[in-house]
Amino acid sequence: MDAIQSLGALVLDVQAIQADFVMADGHKWLLGPEGLALFYCREELRDQLTLHEYGWHMVRDIGIYERKDWQIAASARRFECGSPNLLGAYALNASLSLLQEIGMQHVEAMVLARARYLIEAIRQHAELVLITSGQPGRYAGIVTFRHQRVDNATLFRHLTGQGVVCAMRGGGIRFSPHFYLAESQLDQALAVATSL
Repeated sequence: MDAIQSLGALVLDVQAIQADFVMADGHKWLLGPEGLALFYCREELRDQLTLHEYGWHMVRDIGIYERKDWQIAASARRFECGSPNLLGAYALNASLSLLQEIGMQHVEAMVLARARYLIEAIRQHAELVLITSGQPGRYAGIVTFRHQRVDNATLFRHLTGQGVVCAMRGGGIRFSPHFYLAESQLDQALAVATSL
């Protein structure tokens, strides 16, 4: 399962959904740096994965360099062939600690509240067209819309030129407000979108 668009925004219980594999880059909803990702593999399947890279960090007896009969680690460390990205790991750990401190139930509620707020605000603007479904249970943290009179590329350049962080995807402009954004910031972003 590719969870990059939900992990860190919505509650995910890998045991409850009986996931075999889950992966997500750390730089999106997990608030971490680029270049480091999370990977979950159900323990019973770990030995079935073929290793294509080998290095000092994946051995069972890490740090014992004189051994000639090295064995691959039984733990998930078997997939870490080289030196870990420690700077990235510490940064991602800090981000994950923040999410855990706040609590994923609370984070999810806040992300969905911001999405709902955006959906309703977009519906109030005659110049904007909501692309994301506004039906409860059919949206998460990403809200996509387009402008009635302005093409997506022009709107995207205008928004980013005014410091609004967004993406041009899915036939429109994508806003992805995380739990920490205030509604006033969402209002400011929409004001920029409708100022053309």
